[in-house]
Amino acid sequence: MEDNMIKLVNEDGEEYTLEILDVVNKDGIDYVVALPEDSEDEVVILEVTPIDGDEENCEYSEVTDDELGDEIFNEFIKRQDAQEE
Repeated sequence: MEDNMIKLVNEDGEEYTLEILDVVNKDGIDYVVALPEDSEDEVVILEVTPIDGDEENCEYSEVTDDELGDEIFNEFIKRQDAQEE
């Protein structure tokens, strides 16, 4: 499970850990659907931006567009439902 964990630092210098549940690509952009370590049911959706083209070194920014967030979340749910079948 540890491979699915990322540690991020926000603009206030606070560190937090997220479990990556899925990566959804929309229009050529990757988005991470993640579960904060201290939450059991509220996911966050982050846009992934590689730094200098390096896939291992990325910047994550929270998706604030509700419509886009809903589209990414719905795709995530659709994938989860397909895996359960």
